[in-house]
Amino acid sequence: MPDVLAAARRLRGVVHRTPLERSPWLSAETGTDVWLKLETQQRTGSFKVRGAYNAIATLSAEARARGLVTASAGNHGQGVALAASLLGASALVFVPAEAPDAKKRRIARWGAELREIEGGYDEAHHAAEAHARRSGATFVHAFSDPAVVAGQGTVGLEILEDLPGVRTLVVPIGGGGLVGGVGIVARALGRGIRVAGAQTDETRAMHASLEAGRLVSVPYGPTVCEGLSGDVDERSLALASRVVDEVVVVSEAAVRRAMRRLYEEEGIVAEGSAAVAVAALLDGAAGPGPVAVVLTGSNVDGARLASVLGGAD
Repeated sequence: MPDVLAAARRLRGVVHRTPLERSPWLSAETGTDVWLKLETQQRTGSFKVRGAYNAIATLSAEARARGLVTASAGNHGQGVALAASLLGASALVFVPAEAPDAKKRRIARWGAELREIEGGYDEAHHAAEAHARRSGATFVHAFSDPAVVAGQGTVGLEILEDLPGVRTLVVPIGGGGLVGGVGIVARALGRGIRVAGAQTDETRAMHASLEAGRLVSVPYGPTVCEGLSGDVDERSLALASRVVDEVVVVSEAAVRRAMRRLYEEEGIVAEGSAAVAVAALLDGAAGPGPVAVVLTGSNVDGARLASVLGGAD
């Protein structure tokens, strides 16, 4: 918890303190008081800049001078690119070739070098680690670095400050950095706050690993939640096992419906990796209220958004 408080001080003036707004639609749908934490309005369009900046800011000047390298499905790469530009470092981002074009363009726009890798997130991660070993560049982990986790934990800190009576937190899970950081805050500051994670059938590595009590690699298929793809690691699994009460797994179709309903009912553009939390809420993850749902990002390609809004599940 002290690391999260230190991250909050470090991030002040760098990231936005995003709104926490009550959702009349979801409150009516679930019969409980539901609030939305709008990281869709964050710099780079995603919460990921919190952890990226905190991790890079805590590096030594020598480590930053060697250059930074990371792997990303898109949002972490944008966070690293922005943080590197603010802190005077160069950055190289490995991404899956199939990552959304909008995310790739924005990584380059923030000033990072982009390198596309065939395969999914795990292949990009391995390529980035190999580059770091060869070149001596400093690797910035996307989710399990403690400094990244502390930065992401500031999302939870803001929720508890703005809604002290919150009883349930619903958080998307990819690698587990966000839910781990939010969970640390909930356990330290809350009394009996329930932490529920959300994944899809195609991105359920954390769910499968928690059920098995060990790391499990799951096969991935087509997904609108590319930001949640990839395996977890020992550190993120150990943290989730301590701070996550439940992981709700929903269908890809349910996520597309949640994206559509968020736009129609709330006027919010949410990428699939964010809308998965609303899909989980509607699928029974509500729990006792008030409930706070973290909408993690808004970076969705126009063609995909048009397809979703057109009703093609």
